[in-house]
Amino acid sequence: MSLSMMVVIILFFVFLFLGFPVLFSLGLPCIFWLFMNPRMPDTIIAQNMMSYMTSFTLICLPGFLFVGRLMNSCGVTDRLFKLSIATVGRFRGGMAHANAFCSALFASMSGSAIADAGGLGLVEMRMMKRAGYKLEFAAGITAASSVLGPIIPPSAAMVLIGTVAEISVASMFFGGFVPGVILCSALMVQIAIRSVVTKEGRSWPSTKVPLRGVIKSVLESIPALMTFVIIMGSIWAGICTPTEAAVVAALYSIFLGVVYKKLTIKLLWQTLKQTTAACGPLLIIMTSASVFTWVLMREGLPQMITAWMQNVAALNGNTIVLLSCLVIFLIIGCFIDSTCAVLLCAPIVFPVIKSIGIDPVQFGVVMTLALIIGVITPPFGICLFVVSGVAKVPVKDVTKEAVKYLPAMIIVLLLITFFPDIVLFLPKTLLGYVPR
Repeated sequence: MSLSMMVVIILFFVFLFLGFPVLFSLGLPCIFWLFMNPRMPDTIIAQNMMSYMTSFTLICLPGFLFVGRLMNSCGVTDRLFKLSIATVGRFRGGMAHANAFCSALFASMSGSAIADAGGLGLVEMRMMKRAGYKLEFAAGITAASSVLGPIIPPSAAMVLIGTVAEISVASMFFGGFVPGVILCSALMVQIAIRSVVTKEGRSWPSTKVPLRGVIKSVLESIPALMTFVIIMGSIWAGICTPTEAAVVAALYSIFLGVVYKKLTIKLLWQTLKQTTAACGPLLIIMTSASVFTWVLMREGLPQMITAWMQNVAALNGNTIVLLSCLVIFLIIGCFIDSTCAVLLCAPIVFPVIKSIGIDPVQFGVVMTLALIIGVITPPFGICLFVVSGVAKVPVKDVTKEAVKYLPAMIIVLLLITFFPDIVLFLPKTLLGYVPR
């Protein structure tokens, strides 16, 4: 390892743990590297800062974020939660089941864990508290179920991975659907087990909705659920690319807001500002991350990792490589935001993965889940802080409840890691994807 590479990596961690914003933690070491390499032209930084910004695929990111926020503002979340209660509320702990199920439904529109935790989470926790559940428990399952946001398509994290690693975003979308359903089921199974084996769980109420109410909830929710059909159906039929599907979904969400009589010019403007506020920092961080990864690639870090992983794969097979990656991603997710982690890891890891014969679409979905588990993992799980702020519950209490669902998530992560067809079945069947 060269001196300049060591300086860049050490400075990155120093700035990060000193509390510098990620933008500067990534960018400042690159400036130091430039001083250490005076023959390198200054324009190289500007050129690399724009390397991701010219991607057509990346345009769909603000589109999907806009859809999730507008749906939230137009009352769609209330309809989805009522549908969830009508569907699974009849079981003991029905509101908790409905929380997980509703997060899965909302994930098909938002693609973001934070949107789920901060927007839908408010509705879920308020109704669970009214039904007699402890607020700490409601906050914990809300934070845990927010992990479904980036797994079930459309997914902002998958868009980033597809853009950076140059793999099919459409294939990743379809690849994430079955794991998302399994993860939602795993959370609900864990809730069911707790409702039987724990004293607190045996006191959880059920919420039975008469047949007439069920039919009404289904009919009211159909227009909102059509968002997922429009996005995935248009991609599957070859009518739209993911970017074009995001635009169509954004127009449909505006149409729904008008139909529900919730949309006003003021609300539309606020939603646009919220989307811009969410995308702006993300895109700026991407410019800094693109330079940082370019420097590491210039210094030969990918080649070092490739040689190490190829040696490990030759001696022990791909299983040890996959397990090593999972451990690394889970640790990184505990300390770095998933978006930054994707931008840092994907350009370095994916060339290695492809070289040893692991399918990039399957690995992309695995990477998404492994990193996104970090949003509910201390010390820097962002959704823990979001839910804590919304629910007015101490972070430690939210964390204590949320981490109880980590075993279910780890089991699903291992399943999709060692059984690739769980991820690849839909891309192969519907898109004709050929695994590598």
